[in-house]
Amino acid sequence: MKPHDATSRDDDWTISGDRRLGALEAVEAGGLRFHKSAVYGYTYLSDDQGQRPNPEVWPETVQRLVTGGLLAQDTSEGLYRPGRLLSLTPQGEVALQDARTATPRVSAALSRSGAPAISGPGVDPSAACATSTATKPFRSR
Repeated sequence: MKPHDATSRDDDWTISGDRRLGALEAVEAGGLRFHKSAVYGYTYLSDDQGQRPNPEVWPETVQRLVTGGLLAQDTSEGLYRPGRLLSLTPQGEVALQDARTATPRVSAALSRSGAPAISGPGVDPSAACATSTATKPFRSR
C-alpha cells in the first residue's frame, strides 16, 4: 500500500466540498434523524417535521461522520419509526467550529496577498497567474 492510500478512502466524496459542513450544521440545528425504509431497506434522513432536510444532506455523509466519531445516533430508538436522532459529539463540535472559521481565514489570506480568489471545479490556478501579469503596464527602454 502506498503512503497516500492510507489516508484516502473510497467514500471521500461523501465529505468533499461543503457536504461535511452542511451535515454538521444540519445536526446542530436539531431534529435530524436517520430512518430506514421498511419496504425497500434504504436509509434516508428527515427533520422534526418528517421532511427531507433543506439544504439537502446525504445519508452517506452523515454515516461517514458517525463512523468518524463526529456525530452520534440515539440507538434507543428504532430506525423505522420515529428514527434515530443525531447529535454532535465533542469532536463534532470542534470540527464544526474549525470548518466555520477555515473559510474566512482563507479569504482573508487571499485578500492580503493580492492573489485573485480561485474557486470551482476545473479552474486552473496557473491561468490566474498568467492573467495577473497581463495587467502590468508594458515598460520599454
